[in-house]
Amino acid sequence: MKELHISDDLDFSLEEIIGKCIGILGIRGSGKSNTAGVIFEELLKHSYPLTVVDIDGEYFGLKEEYELLVIGQGKNVDITIEPEDAPQVAEISLKQSIPVVLDLSGYLKEEQRDMLKHYFTALWNWAGKLRKPYMIGIEESHEFIPQGKKSELKEIITRLSLRGRKRGLGAVIISQRSAKVEKDVLTQAGMLFLHRVVHEADMKVYNDLLPWKKGKVREKVNQLDTGDCIFLDEKSTKEIYVRERSTFHAGFTPSLDTVDTPQLKQVGESIIDAIEDAKKQGKRKKSKVDKLEEQVEELQNELAEKTDKIKELKRTAETLGYIEVDLDPPDLPKVHKVSKAVIESLDVADVLKEGEEGEAMQAVTETLAKSQESGSRDQEKKNIDKVDRNIPDFARMKEEANQPQPGGMGDEGEGKSKTFGLPYESEEEVSETPQPRKSENSLNFDDLPEAIREETEYVINKTKRLSQLDRKLLGFLVSHRPYSYSMEQLSAWLKKPTGLLLSKRPTDLIDQGLIVRDNKSTGLHYRANLKRFVERKFSIYEPDLGAREKHLIISRLKEEFTKVLQTSKPEEESKQDKIKLGDQPKNKFVDKNLYEKNFSLR
Repeated sequence: MKELHISDDLDFSLEEIIGKCIGILGIRGSGKSNTAGVIFEELLKHSYPLTVVDIDGEYFGLKEEYELLVIGQGKNVDITIEPEDAPQVAEISLKQSIPVVLDLSGYLKEEQRDMLKHYFTALWNWAGKLRKPYMIGIEESHEFIPQGKKSELKEIITRLSLRGRKRGLGAVIISQRSAKVEKDVLTQAGMLFLHRVVHEADMKVYNDLLPWKKGKVREKVNQLDTGDCIFLDEKSTKEIYVRERSTFHAGFTPSLDTVDTPQLKQVGESIIDAIEDAKKQGKRKKSKVDKLEEQVEELQNELAEKTDKIKELKRTAETLGYIEVDLDPPDLPKVHKVSKAVIESLDVADVLKEGEEGEAMQAVTETLAKSQESGSRDQEKKNIDKVDRNIPDFARMKEEANQPQPGGMGDEGEGKSKTFGLPYESEEEVSETPQPRKSENSLNFDDLPEAIREETEYVINKTKRLSQLDRKLLGFLVSHRPYSYSMEQLSAWLKKPTGLLLSKRPTDLIDQGLIVRDNKSTGLHYRANLKRFVERKFSIYEPDLGAREKHLIISRLKEEFTKVLQTSKPEEESKQDKIKLGDQPKNKFVDKNLYEKNFSLR
């Protein structure tokens, strides 16, 4: 088995790295470039084809031991090319398995981006046809895939890093500014080499990547010396010392000692001739047939991507039947043992809130009369949930208005207590109600894979370490999503001074992606970002993690985040939420199914 020797504590097989996205992070002087050079040396040792995007012209030293092609613009290149020549070079590199160092040190920024756009697009298209292992290394990747900014080049590199595995493409993302690199790429990297960082924003990225508490992460990272790093993959997390690269490192820190450039291996003339011919071929005017063939190729690639998208949508559609809509219940008055569906169906919820007792009772009687006239049992089942449908005869009630009413509030012969003239469910009736059978395809949170459950609990435990104010803010926004709230609104809801909220911004929640900040014309607003957070945080478990599983994770997180808002009320306060029937001597309904028309809210 072909082994890659990274350090005395770390070796892995060549097969493990095929199609992997590898992240190498750390400040200058921490050993980041040496780690990247070691990985490239090990790949070249096994004749693994690759392209290294060299921003500062540092990687030509690999030619001390390995035969590879250095192209671009710089004093150490074998062939000088222009951005329009890049597709031909990428094609030859992939077809003939020729390792390439793409030296961009002699180009302007815009020329660098054009070069990479042409080069990576050609690699992606040819990899879809050849499907052979190939690795791409990108130095100073934060310049090409910056966090929070969109560009065509960023979209191409992100696609190569996250979706290149099916085509055999892997990527080594190298950066000295972790916080400036697209987080979706870092969070889905299969291997991470985390060297020392000092910037607080970079430290926060490490907190998200490492499965340790903040204090331990900071302690471990601060103890890292040059060459030391924390290695993280799907299996383990450990500290290692990466061996020094055996080839010449042109990016060494200058000193007073004289350093001679070693003798470098030269690329065969046949390879250089092939590149020159490809450049000439690319500059020739394309025939109509060539253009049509390119269009057909582009359409085929587009069709393949749309086919994959259709398959993904079909899988999503199959799970829609199992998704429960996560809606917050409306604020209804608490009525003893009366189904909320009764109040909603009678359209009096808003009236009750306003305390207009007369209008409330009128709405009840009008609705009951309408139901009696319609006689539609099916519609009644939709509108009234588990309610006795014995509609009173209002004509007879009017005739008997002055007759004494039997029973009353204390009448035990009724067998059922009433509220607003509607019988509520007794405990016996509830127990006798047939329960719906549980679907065979139903899924609970405990049924999810252990890795997903552990990741969810890790997120929950991480939020528990936040301040009480941040937790209350998170719980409120999650329970009221998807609406956004201003500082003044949050101050009123949370009963906290506005100045306190302004002085203690929820930066931890924003950095983790649990909430987002909106700058509106009315001022600063915050809203929950739970769905997108789950999609990003748990995307590494796809495609095994579908829409149903994501919904269970969201429900679990919402349940835990909102616990901080759930406080028990005293008995006196709970009574204020209940509706009390007034005991008025006038305007009484005589029918046994109704109580007094007049009532009060206390």
